Amino acid sequence: MRQPAPLRAVADRVELSESQAFRILQELERAGYLEHLGRSGYRLASRSVALATLIGPRPALLRAIYPVITRLAHNTGEAVVLHLRSGAARVLVLGVAAPSGPVLDPAGLRSPLVAGASGRIILAFLPETELAAMDLAGITADQLRTIRDRGHEISHGENHPGISGVSAPLLAYSGCEQPTALGSITVAGPSARFGASDLSRVLTPLLGACRDLAPRLASILGPDPGAVVKALDL
Repeated sequence: MRQPAPLRAVADRVELSESQAFRILQELERAGYLEHLGRSGYRLASRSVALATLIGPRPALLRAIYPVITRLAHNTGEAVVLHLRSGAARVLVLGVAAPSGPVLDPAGLRSPLVAGASGRIILAFLPETELAAMDLAGITADQLRTIRDRGHEISHGENHPGISGVSAPLLAYSGCEQPTALGSITVAGPSARFGASDLSRVLTPLLGACRDLAPRLASILGPDPGAVVKALDL
């Protein structure tokens, strides 16, 4: 169903009364699987997306992602992970480890966008109207503008001690609007290999992978990526 879905439409689809459907939707909302958007209706929340990713992404999505991620890991010699945005969070969809580490977080892990390079690079490309409704944990508009202008973000030991990462956005374009980040790709490894002089070794293939994958990812996630982001958070 297109989201947000009104109560009456949900009740009709599952052949329940509105009162029965409402009670079930309330329980799902309390458990974090749905978000209630007032009169607009309901949409899937981050926990649903994380669960779906853990069970297994759509085959078409994996077919598009896996070759790009594995090639990037091979070319850089580092670990590579891909996150998709889910509201104010990001969900780890796929990761490819490097022979020398680090140990990757499990697929399906949900983390706030305000934490880590892979989240901040997504935040930097979200519309101001969406940012205004989020708790940015002290991140300022100027900081996000700097990240957006730079086109990538770096973190050193934020999520895992001794591990650094470089993240770039997967951008979706819709008409004449500014691009929106559907997610991000991150190359990560020991901090000793991520000094200023090493950045081009990682950044050039990373940006190329994002340019390669983003249009295909947007086409899989919906014909109008901007609308898909607003409706489904993915």
